[in-house]
Amino acid sequence: MQIPQEAAEVLPTRERILAAARKIFLDGMPEHATMDAVAHEAGMSKKTIYREFKSQVELLGALLIENVADMGRFPAPEPGDDIEVELYGVLVRMVSHFTNPRSMSLMRLIVSEVRRYPELMNASKPKGFPREILANWLSAPAVRAQYAIEDPDEASAMLFGMVMQDSGFRLMVDSNATMPPHQIETRARRAVQIFLRGVRTGG
Repeated sequence: MQIPQEAAEVLPTRERILAAARKIFLDGMPEHATMDAVAHEAGMSKKTIYREFKSQVELLGALLIENVADMGRFPAPEPGDDIEVELYGVLVRMVSHFTNPRSMSLMRLIVSEVRRYPELMNASKPKGFPREILANWLSAPAVRAQYAIEDPDEASAMLFGMVMQDSGFRLMVDSNATMPPHQIETRARRAVQIFLRGVRTGG
């Protein structure tokens, strides 16, 4: 179903394209995820789309920036906060967001583009990517006051790995796979406890 005519008349061209791309790329079947389908959904020609986005890669990049922004803000902890509780909440929010069906649909499409264009591996990630956000959070003075974290970036990668374990691969190859909330919560709680125990100041 195309974007309703009355909505199309109100939305700027770029927003019409993004709205159509969300529907086709994030909510539709993978085999239908084409620029032709986006053009049809948006009610415009592919030539018009390519005036706004030079390629499908650029369009997917815009959706990725949106996806990261949708995750919301993660304020640094304040002195007196319970770091274990706060870190658990941050980790659950991040993993829940990036393993939801729409996020995984986007990740699969991006991976398929990387196969076609390997140079994308060297492209810079959007500001506010989860690993960067978590590394910044772990660098906050309130955390540093209680825990000795030598490399926050490495620590954030480790925490994500402890929560995801083998689920990341399964989610990428099986569009019907899910990571239930209770699994995310259980793994996040255990990961935070193990990690903080190892970096607590004074042992």
